Amino acid sequence: MNKLFNHVIGKNWFTKVLSLAFALLLFSYVYDPNESSTDVNVPSDSETAILEDIPVTAYYDTENVVVTGIPKTVTVTLKGPTVHIQQAKLKKDFEVYVNLANAELGSKTVPLQIKDLSEKIKATIDPETIKVTLKEKVTEEFTVEAEYSSSSIEDGYAAETAIVEPKTVKVTGAKDDIEKIAYVKANVNLDGNINESVSQQAKVSVLDSSLNKLNVQVEPETVQVNIPVKRTSKTVPINIVEQGTPPENITIDSITLDKKEATISAPEDILKEVESTRVEVDLSEIEKDEELTLPVIISNGVTAVDPELVKVTVKVTVTEEQQDADEEEQENQDSEEAAAAEKIDTKTVSSVPITVQGLNSNLEATIENPKSSSTSLRISGEENRIRDLSASDFNLYLDLTGMDDGKHEVPITVDGPEDIDWELAIDTASVSITNKEA
Repeated sequence: MNKLFNHVIGKNWFTKVLSLAFALLLFSYVYDPNESSTDVNVPSDSETAILEDIPVTAYYDTENVVVTGIPKTVTVTLKGPTVHIQQAKLKKDFEVYVNLANAELGSKTVPLQIKDLSEKIKATIDPETIKVTLKEKVTEEFTVEAEYSSSSIEDGYAAETAIVEPKTVKVTGAKDDIEKIAYVKANVNLDGNINESVSQQAKVSVLDSSLNKLNVQVEPETVQVNIPVKRTSKTVPINIVEQGTPPENITIDSITLDKKEATISAPEDILKEVESTRVEVDLSEIEKDEELTLPVIISNGVTAVDPELVKVTVKVTVTEEQQDADEEEQENQDSEEAAAAEKIDTKTVSSVPITVQGLNSNLEATIENPKSSSTSLRISGEENRIRDLSASDFNLYLDLTGMDDGKHEVPITVDGPEDIDWELAIDTASVSITNKEA
């Protein structure tokens, strides 16, 4: 028997058959038709790898549906042969995804899945499931309004209506978010003291009625905003206009003003036409050297003047005859005033006009109550102090600084002589403020 076995082993063909059998056995152990040709199934240790920040792909009807609740990335734990784990870590050619292609509208919990990963690797996704909400997707067109701080405009200048290009944008999002849209704004950041036109790219913001930003897409995301800024004031001289004839024996030597110029505000076309303001001095009332406080008179269309009042100094020459009479009269008056110095008197000053101050140049105000735009003052003080006081000695005004259009109840402010007490017939006025362009 041993001789027979040795005889067979010794044959060349037997050796070849045995080698072929071992080769086929090794090939069947190594070869896997599901793996790429580069995979070699070499026995090795198992390995676990944790891969963070793996992006999530969502499959759904992007034309008609908006989906929320999908995380941008997840953590994937891989376990398997080292050679396969190393290849997956290096290439990261697998995909984590959620399939919502046939999902109905509403909220639901769905699993995250993985594909394009070797079957020899076991994968765990964290989180395994996610809660998503599918909503109907709509697109609507909205007009964009420019928004900026008017306080950044330098005094004496005004911003005209901003021009936005394009005027409208397309906003796409969930139907319920689109229905919440209250404002579509292009926010322009202005540095202070702007005195020239501004042109700037601005990002469009979409907000609800509570000024919360909505999760929507805007096309385009930015618009071009042009804000025309023009000067609305200029400085002009104050002219003295003499009215009436001075009394006999009175010669007017000079009339001077404490301020010779005034700053006026008005629309641009009005400013081009107005060259001066004026103060009217009634010479028929002048009997001696006097210092008067008179209003600066403006032309129609001028919205404001600064200063509103000026001091007028009138110097005169009185003939001797008249001067003696005046001196005697003055002595009598001094005696009367001395006697009345201790006496307190009360009187009513009627029809004192009410003016407005501080109103934005883009607005105009109408005093609705009192309809006459005037009221009366009950004043009290030393008899000789209040005897000659009249409406012109009091300045009644409404401070409208910072007020917007609408109806307002505004307290009446009084400027008057010192050492005089007064009481208004009414304390407040009703004012209606409107936009000039309206």
